[in-house]
Amino acid sequence: MKIAVFANMNAGGGKAAAALTKICKAWSSHELYGAAGFGGEKLPRCLVPEKPAGYVPRLNAAIRALLSVRPKLLVAVGGDGAAAYAAECLIREGSTVPILGIGAGTANVGPIVSFTANDLPDPESLKRVRLGAVEALDAEGRHIAYAFNDLVIGNTFLGTAADGSMKTYAARALAERGETVEEVPVKDLFRGAPSVSLDGKSLELPFTAAQLAACPIAPDNFYGRTYTGILCYTKDSSFTAAAYVSPHPVVSMEDDDSGISSWRPGAQLLFTEESRLRLDNLNDDVCAVADGNPYLLPEGSVTLHYVPDVIRVLKRSTL
Repeated sequence: MKIAVFANMNAGGGKAAAALTKICKAWSSHELYGAAGFGGEKLPRCLVPEKPAGYVPRLNAAIRALLSVRPKLLVAVGGDGAAAYAAECLIREGSTVPILGIGAGTANVGPIVSFTANDLPDPESLKRVRLGAVEALDAEGRHIAYAFNDLVIGNTFLGTAADGSMKTYAARALAERGETVEEVPVKDLFRGAPSVSLDGKSLELPFTAAQLAACPIAPDNFYGRTYTGILCYTKDSSFTAAAYVSPHPVVSMEDDDSGISSWRPGAQLLFTEESRLRLDNLNDDVCAVADGNPYLLPEGSVTLHYVPDVIRVLKRSTL
């Protein structure tokens, strides 16, 4: 089998290099291709893609180069963010090549990252599964990002520091300038009166909102979601996604005893594939963080909805 391998070499404090060594050994009978700058130097066949300015443009150029060899499979080595970036590129290119995620990052909890380097499957024994996602749109209805695990509306994201510890970083600094700057979460998403609507109907928030997260609903798998609960268990219903808003950041490394030694207030909303959840009047530093990757929100506005079957991933067959 012809396999394209893409790796975020900075993920998880350098775990990707060791993972590539194990991949080369375990899959030596397959044709392995990589891209220079993204782990290709450690693979038998290394392509040299274009080098545009910026990490994400270089990543996209690397994946386009890998797709040019017509692989049967794209392997993303890293965390949920690297896998999501790779999936975004596949969708943009109109590719139906399935993706397989090998965990080597911060969290490794999303539905794309299904294996570790110590648990490498035989690629030919796996089955294709279609995944849906929560999509973020701008004020004009243009695509911003897909989130396969969760989409967080806030000013920070979680990342791995050089010493291997997890820290909270400024989303805007990374999305705008490619810089990792430590930051604390804002206490209010909105710069004035909050503006939230579902399908054009205004929704009143019962408290000051510090963070909102939306997730695809997965009745058989809650692991790694921003939140869980009985309201998310919607098997055999029309609901496809859920949003949770809280006055305390849920995705954060800040010290906060709410939900542990005191009550954590919050509000949860279920919505269907046809629904549109819109937020306006957001603070300038607030971004959409899709599976750990921050994206700017033009005009301080974002619309969330669920899109089914946007990518194909490989999973183990179950009896």
